[in-house]
Amino acid sequence: MNNFFEKIIKKIPYIRKIITFIYPVTFALISYLSIFFAKLTSFLYYLQMKLDWGKVPATEWMDHDQDTFYQFNSNGSFLHLERGILARKELINFLIDKKEFETLKINKRLNILDLCSGDSYISQKFFFDCSKIIVSIDIDPKALQRGKKRLHLNDYMNKNHFFCQSDIEKETIKNLLINNNLNIKFDFVLFNAAIEHFKENQLDFIFKSVKEVMNSKSMIFSYTIVEDENNQHYLPDHHEMFFKDKLQLDNLLKKYFKFTKSFETLINKRWNIYCVASDEKN
Repeated sequence: MNNFFEKIIKKIPYIRKIITFIYPVTFALISYLSIFFAKLTSFLYYLQMKLDWGKVPATEWMDHDQDTFYQFNSNGSFLHLERGILARKELINFLIDKKEFETLKINKRLNILDLCSGDSYISQKFFFDCSKIIVSIDIDPKALQRGKKRLHLNDYMNKNHFFCQSDIEKETIKNLLINNNLNIKFDFVLFNAAIEHFKENQLDFIFKSVKEVMNSKSMIFSYTIVEDENNQHYLPDHHEMFFKDKLQLDNLLKKYFKFTKSFETLINKRWNIYCVASDEKN
C-alpha cells in the first residue's frame, strides 16, 4: 500500500498540491477513524482474551495478538515484545557474521525450532527475515491453528513454516520430524515460557531430544518467570517447576550445554529470567 501511494505521487506531479489542499479535513477525519477503530480492535481482543482464559479449562498459552492489540495498548504491557527482542539479539550476536552487518543484509539461512510454540508469535514476528525454515511444535492444535492463520494473513512472514502437534514429554523431536518428512538440524531453538510446565525428569527427556536435532554451532534461548509455588498469582495449575532466580535456570541448562549465559529483567510486575545455552562459546 505504501509503494502504491509513492508511485502515484511520482507519476502525478501535482498530487502533492491536492494532498496539501485536502489535508486539514481529511487528516482530521482519518485520525478520528483511526482512533475509533484502534479502540474497537483493542476491545475485541480484550473479549478474546477473557474468553480464552475464562473457559474451563483455561488456555495454557497466550495469544500474543491479544498482547499486542489489547494489553500493550491499554496498559503498556510489553513482556511479549521483550522476549522477542532479546531472543533476536542473542541470535544475531551468535549466528550472524560481520559481512552481513557490513552489507546491511541478512542471508536467510537459519533453521529455527519454536518449541512449545503456542501461537508461534515470536518466531513469526521476530525471525521471518533470517530464517530458512521454522518448525513450531505444540501439544495444543488450537494454538498451532492460530499460528497458521496469522501466517496466511501476513505476506511478509516466512511461509516455509511447519506446524507439528506433539507431546514432547513422550515423543522425541527427531521421530516427530521423520514422521512429518522433515530432515532438519536446527541453528536456533526457542523455548519460551514453557520450561516451567514440566517436571525435571521430563525436562531431561526434552533437552536430550532437542540436542539430537541441533547443529554443532547452535543455540537455545529459554525464558521463564520467578514465582513462588505458594503464591497463586500466576498459573500454578499449569506449572510443575518454580524458579527462584536466574542461577537455577542457568544450572538446569548447564547439565546439557557447555556454555550458558543467564540474565534477568523486571517488567510488568514480573521478575523474568532468561538463559541462552550452546556447545560453542558465544
